[in-house]
Amino acid sequence: MARRGKVLKGPYQAYNRLPVTDVDEELVRVGRGTPCGEYLRRFWQPVALASQLGDVPRAIRIMGEDLVAFRDGGGRIGILERACCHRGTSLEFGKIDDFGIRCCYHGWQFDIDGTILDTPGEAPDSTLKHKIRQGAYPAHEWKGVVFAYMGPPGKKPPFPIYDAFEREGAEFVHRYRHSPCNWLQVRENETDPIHLCYLHTRLFGVQFQPVYGEIPAMEWMETPHGMIYITTRRWGENLYIRTNDMLMPNGVRVGGIDDAAEPTLFDRRGSALNWVVPMDDTNSLNIGFGDIDKNLVIEGSNAYPDRMNRDGAYTVGAGDVGQTGEPSYEERQRAPGDWDAWVSQGPITIHGREHLAASDRGIAMYRRLVRGGIRAVARGEDPKGLVRDEGAMPIPTYCHNTVRRVPAGPTPEADHEVMLAFGREITEKIMSGEITKERIGSAPIPA
Repeated sequence: MARRGKVLKGPYQAYNRLPVTDVDEELVRVGRGTPCGEYLRRFWQPVALASQLGDVPRAIRIMGEDLVAFRDGGGRIGILERACCHRGTSLEFGKIDDFGIRCCYHGWQFDIDGTILDTPGEAPDSTLKHKIRQGAYPAHEWKGVVFAYMGPPGKKPPFPIYDAFEREGAEFVHRYRHSPCNWLQVRENETDPIHLCYLHTRLFGVQFQPVYGEIPAMEWMETPHGMIYITTRRWGENLYIRTNDMLMPNGVRVGGIDDAAEPTLFDRRGSALNWVVPMDDTNSLNIGFGDIDKNLVIEGSNAYPDRMNRDGAYTVGAGDVGQTGEPSYEERQRAPGDWDAWVSQGPITIHGREHLAASDRGIAMYRRLVRGGIRAVARGEDPKGLVRDEGAMPIPTYCHNTVRRVPAGPTPEADHEVMLAFGREITEKIMSGEITKERIGSAPIPA
C-alpha cells in the first residue's frame, strides 16, 4: 500500500509538505505478471466495438499489450499480437483474408487462433509453419461489443451474461471513450455518489435533474458479484432511491437519471453497463452500452423516461455530457465533468496524498475488493465476480431507480434514518429475489 503524506495543520504550510510520489503498485500496474494485471486477465474484457471492425485491421492496446483485432471474410473475430512472428511487421497493415489475416510484408497467413496457415515465400515442403505460432487471444462478441480473454488458457471462464441486458426490444447505444489516466481513478467515480450533488448539480449548473442537488442518505453493500451503492433522497413527499451496481473487477451497471416526480419500483430503464479497461498504466478505455429504451412507453406509467419519450425529448448520447475531453479547456473549466475530475488527478493518482472522508466509504470498499481479488489470484483461487457455472447465468444485477411516497420523519435526523431504512429495505428485497424484475408504476412494495 502507498506511503501516507504529511497532514498539514496550520495556515500557509505548503512548503512543509513532504513530496509523496510513490503509487499503489498493487492496484495500478496492469502489465502481464503484475498483481493487478494478472487479476484483470482472469476475466473477459471488452476491447473494441464490433462496428469498429471493418475491412482493415484495428490496432488496439490492452493492459500494456499491442494487439490487432479484425473480422475475417467468414465473420470470425481474431485478436492477435500486433507484431508478426516472422519479422515483427505490424499486422495493423495486414490484409484480411477469407480465412484469417495475412501480414503485409511477406504474406504469411494466420488463423484467428494464431495457427500459421501459409508461408508463401518458403518452399512447399517447409515445416516451419507447424513449429511456431502467432500469439492470439480468444474473442467473443456480445451485443455489439468485442471481448477478449487474455489470461492463462487453462483458466478461461465461460463468457458472463448479465440479466439486465437479456431484454427483448432494448435499444443499445454503444460507448467508447479514452481517458489519459489510470483505470482505477476512472472506475472509482461510479462508487462515489456524493459528487453528483456538487460536480453535476450545485456548482456549475444543473447537468442532471435538480433532485441530485439534495444530499442523499448513502450506504454501500457487498453483493455476490461486487458491491452496490444506495442513495436515497427526499424530494417533497417522495423518497427516491438510485443505485450503481459494481461488477468485479471493472464493470458497473449504472442507474438511470430520474427526477423523483412519480412512483416507480425497480425501474432499470435508461441505464448502462460499461467497463473501464486499462490500455496501459496511464491510459484507460471506457467501453460498453446503454439500454435506453428510447421508444418504450409503458401504459399507465409516468416515470421520467416515459414522460421524456412521450414528449419526444430524449436525445441519444445525452449521457456523454462531461464524459470526454472534447470541449475546449476554458469550457471545461466553466462546466467540468467527470472526465476532468478523474483525468486532472494525474496519470496515476497518488493515494498517499488523499484524505478519505466518510462519504468516501465506497472508494475504500471498492479498493478492498480489488485487493481481495488480486490476492485471491495470487493464491491460485478464483476471485469474487468470476462465474464458472453456466447454470448460474444470467448473472443477476441489482441496479435500479425506485420512487415512493413515504412520510417524512419529524426531524432532519429522523428523516435521514427513514431514508436509510427505506433504501436498505428495497435493495435487500431486490438482492434476495423478492423483487425479481422491473415493476413500473404504482405496484406496491412487497410487505
